[in-house]
Amino acid sequence: MKRAIKVKALFIILLLILFISIPVSAQEKSEAKPESSPQQVFQAIIRPYQNLSDYTVKIQAKVMIPGFRMPDFAADLYFKKPDKLHIETKSFAPIPRNSGFFDPFQFDPGKNRITFTQAVTLDGMQAELYKVEPGESETRVRFYNVWVGGNPKRILQVENHSFKGTKALMKLTYKNVEQRAENWLMPEKAHIHLTFPEGMQSHDNSSFLIKDNPVAAGRGKPEEMQGEGDIYISYSDWRINTGLDDSLFQSILKSASSTH
Repeated sequence: MKRAIKVKALFIILLLILFISIPVSAQEKSEAKPESSPQQVFQAIIRPYQNLSDYTVKIQAKVMIPGFRMPDFAADLYFKKPDKLHIETKSFAPIPRNSGFFDPFQFDPGKNRITFTQAVTLDGMQAELYKVEPGESETRVRFYNVWVGGNPKRILQVENHSFKGTKALMKLTYKNVEQRAENWLMPEKAHIHLTFPEGMQSHDNSSFLIKDNPVAAGRGKPEEMQGEGDIYISYSDWRINTGLDDSLFQSILKSASSTH
């Protein structure tokens, strides 16, 4: 009888040790730093795009911002290395500067201060969270939170914080794009959640919107955006390394008649 009690007590103790040790191990694992340095991680993310000189992509976008009504819109986005951006559209296109455009070199570790924050789980996937502080003094963004994960590693989510308190949280999904015997991992969809500071009328929208944007008559102005809102973007018809001319990026405004 005593032997049975001892065995039962030992079994209970072993169970307690097991249950106590599980969360400790999980915590140690979640807080463990990656084997590579932040600089190495982001260099590895940029490396596959080193031969990318420019791209053109078509987008379809839906804007859902309270107090700001506009129909779904289409646009052509243009990018040229290192950081030239341009948009052509027949209507006003409220696309965040630091979110809607895919810039594979945006988080170049040679131009940003990058620090590891913690290991996290994002949508069921193991990921690493980094804080990125832009090195450029003229930027409107204080810092970015950047989630990295997947295989190969890629940027899964970006949250930018402006100096005036505006935030944009972008989630990305990717697809493989084959062109000229090369395979590129490019965005397929983006969901951008905007948050504007309470009590601000201007909402610091200049931090988010592309400058060379034709505004059709009767459309709402950026200052009218309030509270929180969402932008959904689908990317298609990627054209990579077509030799875009610099003159395309010199015009501040491109009239709707010049598109297509």
